[in-house]
Formats: sequence, structure tokens, C-alpha cells
Amino acid sequence: MPSDSQGADASVDGTLEPLRLGDRFEILPLQPLPALDGVSGPAFGARSVRGRKVECFAIICSGEIPPRTDVPTTLSAIDNPGLVRFLDQGLVPWGQGGARRLAMVFERPLGRRLRANLETVLEPIPEDQIQRVVMQSLVPVLKDLAGRGVTHGNIRPTNLFLRDAGGAAGLVLGECASTPPGIGQPMAFETIERAMADPAGRGFGSPADDLFAFAVTLLFLALGRNPTQDLDDESLLTARIERGSYAALVGTARVPALLVEPLRGLMIDDPKQRWGMNQLELWLSGRRLSPKQALLLKRAARPVEFAGLEVWHCRGLARVLGRNAGAAALLIDGGELDRWLRRGMLDDVLAESVASAAEGAVAGGSRTAIDRVVARVGIALDPGAPIRYRDKSVMPDGIAVALADACLRRDSAQSLAEILAWQLPTFWIHAQAEFRADLVPVIQTADAMRALLEKAGPGFGLERVLYEMNPYLHCLSPVVIEYRAVTPVDLLTALEIAAGRRDRPRDPFDRHIVAFLATRHRRLEDAVFAQLTVSSDPVRSVSAMLTILGDIQVRFSVGPLPGLCQWLCTLIEPAFARFYNRPYREVARKRVEKAAGDGRLVDLLRCIDDPEAISKDTRGFAGARRNHRAITLEMEKLRGLIAKPDEATETTGRQIAAVVSSVVAILVGTVLSLMLLLR
Repeated sequence: MPSDSQGADASVDGTLEPLRLGDRFEILPLQPLPALDGVSGPAFGARSVRGRKVECFAIICSGEIPPRTDVPTTLSAIDNPGLVRFLDQGLVPWGQGGARRLAMVFERPLGRRLRANLETVLEPIPEDQIQRVVMQSLVPVLKDLAGRGVTHGNIRPTNLFLRDAGGAAGLVLGECASTPPGIGQPMAFETIERAMADPAGRGFGSPADDLFAFAVTLLFLALGRNPTQDLDDESLLTARIERGSYAALVGTARVPALLVEPLRGLMIDDPKQRWGMNQLELWLSGRRLSPKQALLLKRAARPVEFAGLEVWHCRGLARVLGRNAGAAALLIDGGELDRWLRRGMLDDVLAESVASAAEGAVAGGSRTAIDRVVARVGIALDPGAPIRYRDKSVMPDGIAVALADACLRRDSAQSLAEILAWQLPTFWIHAQAEFRADLVPVIQTADAMRALLEKAGPGFGLERVLYEMNPYLHCLSPVVIEYRAVTPVDLLTALEIAAGRRDRPRDPFDRHIVAFLATRHRRLEDAVFAQLTVSSDPVRSVSAMLTILGDIQVRFSVGPLPGLCQWLCTLIEPAFARFYNRPYREVARKRVEKAAGDGRLVDLLRCIDDPEAISKDTRGFAGARRNHRAITLEMEKLRGLIAKPDEATETTGRQIAAVVSSVVAILVGTVLSLMLLLR
């Protein structure tokens, strides 16, 4: 994961001219600004083209990290000099072949980045300047963000800038819109619970998490160095669990006396005891508070043996259970865990909760069943920790971003799908000691996604869950991923561009495109998408494609799409076979060619799905079959007569004699009648 000022490749791939972003800004690809690079991508110069002239820059999101596009509107309303102001966002062409990237424009800080990285040792900032400059600059920002329900999620020394060239005007907190909270954030700046989760699975967090990161930032600035530099993430996390975050992060360093009180208060690991905004403001106003001492984890009278380790507390055991599911199953099923909880931890209530989570024996179960039980037991042992399932560790509200991150990196998302299928988010929420109203929507979403996972047809499954849980995510189909299609209209344009590529697939639809359209274009019934299944009639399949895409083209007044029409024409051949009239087949082909040239998908659909023409062709075919059957019967009769010439001669003679006799009789009768009349 790239860090600040170490963004993604800044290559512009031949993009030389200024790129217009809407009607307000232009991005300057020839002006890279590496000093302003972000976690999500490189920074470039930008300029305002109308209205108030403002110094600004743009971050070009690489697309490897799901952008945080749910808060820009809120951020643009915050006019605080201590926060880099969000100005605009949009897609711009970037590279070859119609590729696009998401660009986010921000007001440019006039000063430099406060810290280029966390490894360099610099002069500590005096404690009076930390209180007078750093805290006075950033606390109002944190208050504004909390008041709007926004978690920044990227508070650290490397995301702070001087407000002016000399630094006399204070500090500016960097942007938080280009990445979800927690992605790119070093583990030391996260609470223990969020630090135990995968970076992409930490969830949206809360203002309390921002206050913790703010406190760690103050510690780093006051010391002038990273006090945890010699520890890897695993060792640091273990130390924080064993000793508490404040003790583990400070270590043997000498903290300025003025800052000890707020740092202790803001870095308490227990969320109930941790300082909030009110306590911090009281301290800034001069009132001195006495934060409670951090309570260490309850330690067992004796350790439990697991996979060669001696574990002394429940949180430590919950962390290691998922690393060896087989050993965990034996520990649970053999009763050793229950005995340790009752005798070592002296906690019968917890033992009952774990027994309920285990749901009986697991040693003889399938691998999936064992993983599910181990995950549930881990939640029961440490309810505040993330959901740990196989190789994933996510907070319930972090599943959406974790799923998008896995799909963007082409990693398997099966574990995340099973987390939803096994209802682990619901189990996690029910395991919490106190009811939290903010988690009710999480339960509702998890239940809805589980229902979508159970349906295997087109437009459902894991892909549907991906786009339902990430409403701002672009379509990740390999056919159109570089175009960054975020709306149905974008998708039509992307398919039109893809139609001109030599390496285009045979079928323009795949599971990602179908799920994307089922989520973003809800005006069509699921029955239409059901016709796209491979096992159905190919004519119905291509008709469904034309129905879906044609509806978008008409509804949103999209222009001609000749390339896409020609692409779909390669799938239409089975439709001509429905017509029995060969001359009409040629007529239909010419109609299809004309409609494709005009680029109208609805006209193309009418050519192959014309009920009147199909009915007329069917009636004509039925009449032709009747005539054919009559002619066949007559021919069979003649063949029978030809096969028996004597019988044919005798029969014919009799017929001729009968005819002649009839004629003679008529003539004789006529003559006699005339003679009688003349007399």
C-alpha cells in the first residue's frame, strides 16, 4: 500500500493537454506535484477556469483503492481553514483507449508537508507550540467533522501541512476523500480493535477513532520521531494488547509533562473511558482533568496451550484461534477451552457464551463448518475485535470496502461471501455488551446481502452484493474497467469503445456487467435479466441484451451506438433461423444491417423480435405444410396407379366408357325431346 507522497505511478500516458473537469476546473497533467501525492494516487496541478481564482491541485485516483465518494458533498460544505478544502470531483480521460480516472480537486496548502515520512528523526515540536499551534489548528476541524458525522480516518503527521510558507498561520489537515477511512493509515494510529482488522476492513469508524489518531499524532510530533519504529506491526499490536496503547507507544520515551494528561485520556483503550471532544475542549480551556488509568486485560490464573503458545487472556486467544482452525476445533470440541474459561479465567458466563457460539462438536465437521464455529467462538471471546474468518479480519461495517478492495486487486472474495452467508455480522452485533442503534442498518444490509448471495442466476451472487454494498463503485468487468463506468450511460459509452477493440470478448455481457446494471438500472424486472443465462435460448439471450441496453439508450437519450450494435449483430444469427421463409431471412438481414448502421438498439431489437412478422411467417409455413401434405398424398396415389398398369387401364376404360355412355344418352335424350316438341 503506497503511503503519503508515495502515490501510484504518475505517468500520464501521453495526456498532454489540460483536462477539463466539468465547467469549473482544469487539470494540468504536465505539472506533477509529488509533494502532494496521496495514498490513492499522484497529485497534479489544477486551476480554476471560472469564478473565484483559488490555488488548487488534483489527486488522480489510480483505481487500485476504492475511492471514498460518499462524503465529498459534506466535506465541500466545511469551510474551516484547518482542513484542506474539497472542491470538486469527476472522471477525466487518462491514458489510451478511452481509459478514465477519478480526479478529486482540493484547495492547495500554501506550505509544505509537515512530515514527509514517519521514519525520519526531526526536531521535536515544543509542547507550547503543540498546544498553541497544532491543537488550536486541528481541534476545531475534528469538532466540525464530528458535528457532520464524518470520520476523517487519515490523521497522522504525514497528512499535515503548514498553512503558509513560514508556518506561522498554523496547520492544515490533509484530505480524506480519496480513500476510505483506515486504508493507508499506519496501525499505530488506529485503536486496538481497528488495528486488528485488515486495512480495507476497518470500517467507517467514528469521531472517537479520529481523536485517538490525533493523540498519537501529537505524541509523534512531541517526540520528533516514531517511537515504534523498531517494532513490526505484529509485535506492536501484541505489546498494545498486553500493556495498553499508551504504554506500548510511549515506551521509554519522555513525554512533555504538559501533554501527559491529554495523551493518556485520548489513548485509553476502553472506549467508555476514553476522552471525547468535550473533555478535550475542557482541557484546552485550562481545566485539568485526571484520566483514569488504563485497565489491563484480565489475566488467567494459568495459561491455555494452543499451537505451541501459552495464552493468558481471551483477546490473545481470539487472535490466534483463526490461524490454525484444526487445532482450534480440537481445543473447542475437546472441552479444554471450556475448562480454561471456568477454572483459569473464573468466568462461567463467558464459558456459557462460548459454548453457545460453538453450537456443539466441530472436530468431525467440514472445513467450512469448522471455520464458521472458530469465527463465532473468536467473537464470543473478544466481542469488540473484528470478525476473523480464515484469511480475513473485518469489522461488520468494513465488509463493503473489503469486498471492493479484493475485487479491485483480483483476490478471492470467497471468505467475505461466507462471512455474509454464515450471518457472522449479525452474530457479532448480538455479541456486543450494549445495544448500538447505529448497527441496526448493518444487520439489515447483511440480511439483504445474504438473500442476494443465495440466488445464483444472472444479476445475483457475489457480484450483485459488491455493487449493492458499494453504490459509488465503478463497473469492474474486464471489458470496461478502464473506463470507470459509474452509471448505466457510462457503461453504454464504455461498451461502444470496447466494441472497437480487437481483443473484445464474444459476448459484451458478463456477471459484473449484469450485476452492475441490475443494481444501477432498477427499472427493468429481474425476469429480463434471467433470460441472459447461458442455458437459455440464444435468441432470448440476445433479445434480453438488446432490451436492457436499448431501454437505457432511449430513457437517457444516448446517441447512436453503431459499434455496440455491430458487436451484438455477431450474436444475432440464430435469430434468422427462426424464419422459415428464406427470402424473408435476407430481408431481415438487410434490416438488421441498416439498424446497426443507425446505431439504435431498439430498432435492432425490432428486427429480430417482430411479433407480426414472426406470426405471418408461422402462418405461411403452416399453409405451405398443408399444401405439401396434399401434394404428397396425390403423388403417392399416382405412384400406386403407375405401379399397376392393368388395373389402371381397366379402371381408365371403365371411366371412359361411363363418360361416353353418359354423353350418348344425353344426346339421344335431347334428339327425342326435340322430335316430340316439333310434332
